[in-house]
Amino acid sequence: MKTLNFIRNNFLFKVTSVNTLLVVVRMVFSIVTQKILAILIGAEGIAQVGNLKNVYSFFEQFSILGTSNGLVKYISEFKDNRDKLNDLFSTGMVFASIASLFSFLILFFWSTSVSNIIFGENNQFGYIFKILAFVVPFMGVNSILNALLNGVSAYKIYSKVTLATIIISFILIVFLTMKSNVEGTLLAIVLTPVIQLIMVILFFSKFYAQLIDVNKFSFNLSFKNGLLSYSIMSIVVILSINATDVAVRDLIEKKTSVQDAGYWTALTSISKTYMQFTAAIFPLYILPKYSTITSTHHFRKEVLTIYKLLLPFVVTGLVFIYLFRNLVIHLLYTNEFLEMANLFKWQLMGDFLKFIALVMAYQFLAKRQIWYFVFTELLSVILFYIFSVYFIKLYGTEGVVMAHFFRYIVYLLVVLYILRFNFIGKDRSL
Repeated sequence: MKTLNFIRNNFLFKVTSVNTLLVVVRMVFSIVTQKILAILIGAEGIAQVGNLKNVYSFFEQFSILGTSNGLVKYISEFKDNRDKLNDLFSTGMVFASIASLFSFLILFFWSTSVSNIIFGENNQFGYIFKILAFVVPFMGVNSILNALLNGVSAYKIYSKVTLATIIISFILIVFLTMKSNVEGTLLAIVLTPVIQLIMVILFFSKFYAQLIDVNKFSFNLSFKNGLLSYSIMSIVVILSINATDVAVRDLIEKKTSVQDAGYWTALTSISKTYMQFTAAIFPLYILPKYSTITSTHHFRKEVLTIYKLLLPFVVTGLVFIYLFRNLVIHLLYTNEFLEMANLFKWQLMGDFLKFIALVMAYQFLAKRQIWYFVFTELLSVILFYIFSVYFIKLYGTEGVVMAHFFRYIVYLLVVLYILRFNFIGKDRSL
């Protein structure tokens, strides 16, 4: 009976349960999508798709000037104050407008240069970035609406929106890839935010109307100072992460082969898929929860609760994936990709350390200790590239996933050192 009451009343458990179902659905669609891409575009095409996804990921954050975590924090604080939420929405929309203008200038007028940097010389993908220039505003609005859901912990609506996006993205990618090969895949990735926003407006506008009143939108910048404290540094972090991925992929192509770059990209895609089991917990539960914690005692207690609930699932999942890695490769890809089986060990161990560290490191965002957040993230990125350059000479592509593991050893130790007074000593105010 005690266990049943815990399950009924524990919000973290509810979020995790809904998120688990969502990730299972995502994985099913991912299996089919990755299989189709492996057959139709091969390892080289998957490497190109990985590069575009890195660009997409950066502009998704830049579309609101890197204020996503700040929006979630303030929305969680003022979720019962509709006037404040309207002000936040207005400030977010102004930021999105500014980001859209800058993005358009870069992506439209320098599309060929951007394409050459991302895909190499003499490619035909410049028009993809011109299309992306018009899509960034849709990314911005989607990011603001997602922040609203995360901030008020509306995990059920969030799951429905995400599920609809997964299905739409799947249909679009499969259809356009079968029609136009790699170019079709790239085009589908770029167009997904447009369809996502249309779907949100059609099916979920009533829920959002309960939170904000779009008729009261104005050029209100009352939250600009608070949000800007997250902005520039977050952009630097996101840019560094995605630029490093592109650089490492280029390093693998030059030191080993384009196919190996595709295998590494495929492995990181698998990693991102299974890490989704925990990823949604951070903005939906951990960030809003940490924002309300005012003492080191409650912080320690909350961290312990999260570990107790999630670590058994994380460890079991990672061990399962390692033991059945060949089956996972067969399901997701083709026999060509079996060469990446020896990369799993280091990637899985690195992901485990990453989860352990991030549960604690989100305290930096919750308490606006942004410089700590930026420092640790940049340290992780820089170490990853340095370790990759060193280990790839000795171990080939396996050296890159070894670099992933060793950077998170250092990252975890640094986070523990910074937060040492939150775990050691008397109860104090935060």
